[in-house]
Amino acid sequence: MKKVISPKKNITSGKPASLKKQSSQVNRELLLSASGKANRYFVLFFFLFSLLLYGNTLLNRFAVDDQLVTNNSVVVRGVQAIPQIFLPNNISQQESRGSAAADFKPIAKATFALEYQLWGNKPGLSHAVNFLLYWALSVLLFFILKRLLCNYNILFPVLVTFLFMAHPVHTEVVASLKNRGEMLAFICGLANIWFILDFSGTARIRYLVWAMLFIFLGYFNAFSIWPFLVISPIVLYFFTNLSGKKVLTVQSVLLIVLLAAKFGSQQFLPYAESTPSLIENPLVSEANFWLHLGTGLASLLFYLQILIYPSPLVYYYGFNMIPVSNLANIWVILSLFIHIAFFVYAIRSFREKRLLSFAIVWYIVSISVYSNILFPVTGIVSERFVFTASLGFCIAIMIFIFKIFGVDPKSLTIEIDSRLKILSLVILILIPYTVLTIARNRDWRSEAALYHNDINSLKNSVKANIDYAGYLANMVYQDENYQKTGVAEKVKYREIISHYRRALAIYPDNHQANYDLGTAYLLLGKKWDSAAWYLRKSVALDSTLQPAWVNLGIACREQNKYTEAIECFENAMKVDPDVGTCIQLNKLCLLTGDTTKADYYARLQLGLEKKELKDTVE
Repeated sequence: MKKVISPKKNITSGKPASLKKQSSQVNRELLLSASGKANRYFVLFFFLFSLLLYGNTLLNRFAVDDQLVTNNSVVVRGVQAIPQIFLPNNISQQESRGSAAADFKPIAKATFALEYQLWGNKPGLSHAVNFLLYWALSVLLFFILKRLLCNYNILFPVLVTFLFMAHPVHTEVVASLKNRGEMLAFICGLANIWFILDFSGTARIRYLVWAMLFIFLGYFNAFSIWPFLVISPIVLYFFTNLSGKKVLTVQSVLLIVLLAAKFGSQQFLPYAESTPSLIENPLVSEANFWLHLGTGLASLLFYLQILIYPSPLVYYYGFNMIPVSNLANIWVILSLFIHIAFFVYAIRSFREKRLLSFAIVWYIVSISVYSNILFPVTGIVSERFVFTASLGFCIAIMIFIFKIFGVDPKSLTIEIDSRLKILSLVILILIPYTVLTIARNRDWRSEAALYHNDINSLKNSVKANIDYAGYLANMVYQDENYQKTGVAEKVKYREIISHYRRALAIYPDNHQANYDLGTAYLLLGKKWDSAAWYLRKSVALDSTLQPAWVNLGIACREQNKYTEAIECFENAMKVDPDVGTCIQLNKLCLLTGDTTKADYYARLQLGLEKKELKDTVE
């Protein structure tokens, strides 16, 4: 009788190998199914949390500068304008070509053109697009974190994502339509990371091509894409086994793409200066390196402050919110020690590939381009500048929270007691963050609301005071009672004068503020002496300011200083001849008995009128 030989069994399970293989396949399928279901829940939770945070922005109207990007003469043409938007050499002469060259960001502009085609000038729906973009960004961020931290407990990337989403410093990017490009640039940066990770795992060129495409598109959204030139290789170093040579190759390819985007677009764009003005950043006229370094360190300390304690938040900073400082300033010294400590820890832990080291490097690289050390940035500082860098901050905070309770974030199983402690502390952070975010969104509901809420925190900002006074002045000029009587409401008039004078107290030699204040005294206060004093100072600072010469001429005329008024109007004609100035000169020359000059300006007036008519017909 032959001995029956049984199938080979697995020693540990006692099951046949074929059955074990089938069981393993079933387990993998179950795990993938469970993971897919969990992912859908996470996406839903992120949507609901985004809605909680930014749902009230759907009720907002346009705020500061929003209509410059959503309702200009190009965007209102709808989809027909999209080729023009992407081909700036075809920009109409009616558009600001210099501005386009200095800040060629066509993708966000194209989205506004598409929106105008679909529903017209409806701010609520445009805010809905911003909300959806923020949700999409958050979902993409979570899946990238989940991928990078595959050896970590899923609780860690989930909580990092929630913390990032809730941070109030992001309100400027989400609630302001003008800043949509920042979100689009961050999405492009994250997509670039996703595809270089695919490339590192497969070596398939198509993934590197996709990464190149997204870094290229990111350039045409916001300057904040540039840090990804360093961040992407750092991600490869920390989270893959790619060789140093290949990491440098990837970085070189991304650098070539960004340089091609930068210099390629300049070939068909007109030349334009994009440096900020002095009231935006006083470092533009400062050659002393140590002042740049000191002010830069003060700027870096400001960014840390608004990440840790995001209040008050304001729509703009500029001169003199962050004063120009040298290295002897106590806050500069504090910032220097903090950032040296960050840098030393990051370098010492770099080889060990610690997550905290990665978080610090992400933060420092992202924020360094806005530090004012490398070059002066518009507004000195801004909340939107910290948008990308805030991810590094959120990762670091979550590391410390886990460390406080002695929990290893890499532990696949975390005890219920420890889990509850971590969640409780995170919720204690999320609640005030959420409340601040929702409240801040209401400040962005309109231009008036934003100015009114922020101005008390902007007493040291020259530009903010000028902007607010100008906004109030325009309200008065458009008021029907003022148009009928020529008399301004006293309360608004006093507030207008107060803010212009505040701006001049900070920066007396600002020709624009002197002009604006003089004009307010002239048109709103009917105070000819005060008007003439500030207008004289304005033309002394900038003799090419034609409206200042005209208004100074009017102020002199009202004081019966006809000879001086004629000189002012003649100076205005030298800068920019126009019909209105000719009429004023004709009348004044008749009053002074100079009929020869009066006839000359009458003939010149007719010539200008004919030219204007011809230009209009053409």
